[in-house]
Amino acid sequence: MRTIEADIGAIVKAVGLKGEVKLLPGHDFWVGALDAGGLELVGDDGASRTVQVNSRRRKGNTFVLKISGIEDIDAANATVGSRLVVSLEDLDDTVRPDRLLPCQVIGLEVRLTDGTAVGRVADMLLGAAQDCFIVERDHETVLVPNVSDVVRRLDLDSGVIEIDPPDGLLDLRW
Repeated sequence: MRTIEADIGAIVKAVGLKGEVKLLPGHDFWVGALDAGGLELVGDDGASRTVQVNSRRRKGNTFVLKISGIEDIDAANATVGSRLVVSLEDLDDTVRPDRLLPCQVIGLEVRLTDGTAVGRVADMLLGAAQDCFIVERDHETVLVPNVSDVVRRLDLDSGVIEIDPPDGLLDLRW
């Protein structure tokens, strides 16, 4: 089984004098991740340390966080540019995301139900009504909606998504 790390977001600035920081949510963000144990603060140099979010508040499209071990503005400024990540395997059920995250499907092979290769998931569009897989194949990009009428089997362990698309879906270019 592959290790999957969710990119929760980037620390973009220090806030105030008491060590709070502003988090710009990343591609894999969900609010419950901020309550997770095992969050890693990863710096530009690749060095990481385990942290905990002690408090949070929403500010527009960002979050202001008080993170353990960051007690003043100097320590907060030192974290600017760092990323907050979490390993999905380490999460308990109370903080697991309730939807599929891009980090879980990027790189998976997409096949038709008869086994014919379609391509690989390059990214994911998160929508209010439905999500779509962005699938690259033969130097083209197609969108595959993640709905039960199209996605017949999604096996994260084997790294395969089987689809049964309606006629013409794979002919639409994105």
